[in-house]
Amino acid sequence: MEHQKPAVPPEHRRHIGMRIVKTVIAVFVCGVLAWARGQSGFYSMIAAVVCVQNTAGKTIESSINRMIGTLIGGVAGVLMVYAMDALGILYVELARYTLSALLLIPIIELCLWIKKPGCAAMACIVFLCVTVNHSVDDTPVIYSIERLFETLIGVALACGVDILLPYHTPAQTPAAPENAAPAAPENAAPDAPAPRGPEEVPADAPPVPEGEEPVPEDDAPEVPRADGGEQAP
Repeated sequence: MEHQKPAVPPEHRRHIGMRIVKTVIAVFVCGVLAWARGQSGFYSMIAAVVCVQNTAGKTIESSINRMIGTLIGGVAGVLMVYAMDALGILYVELARYTLSALLLIPIIELCLWIKKPGCAAMACIVFLCVTVNHSVDDTPVIYSIERLFETLIGVALACGVDILLPYHTPAQTPAAPENAAPAAPENAAPDAPAPRGPEEVPADAPPVPEGEEPVPEDDAPEVPRADGGEQAP
């Protein structure tokens, strides 16, 4: 006899979310535009992947950080390349790698000083792209402008796709009221009473002196009746 697998609740089922769909669409459009221009869409695709977030507000914030980081890294990279070229050490690999690593410190500090810590990683990436990937045939300014332009394309497409395609908000389970009685344990007997909350004190009960505990009704002393018998508790 074959055993049937238990049904999986809807909240535990695997599904493709809208953020994944938006990322795929934005990256595809970046590739198509790069193919139409005869250029590489590598940087615009990276910008689209990084910028698309789970809400429209976060996408716009990520896009702004991406643009600020690209601008800071591009300017710093161009200045470093021209400075090393003037010193005659532009194509000395060990010197270029050493300076590229050390100059990451002021770049990160600048991002923190302008209260934009989210753009520090992108500023460092663009800076290293300009300085490390620089070749003899490349002009630093032109290379930086091309990287900035490609990043603009990726950012614009990420924001456009994120705004045009809506997000699907999952249904939320209503919260239980605060004064609801606690549920009985699963392994409790069928006739077992439900757990009781704190005992309520009657409004006409006499006040209890400080330092003494209230006497339960079952332990109260028996009061004699006038006819000589005992009053039932």
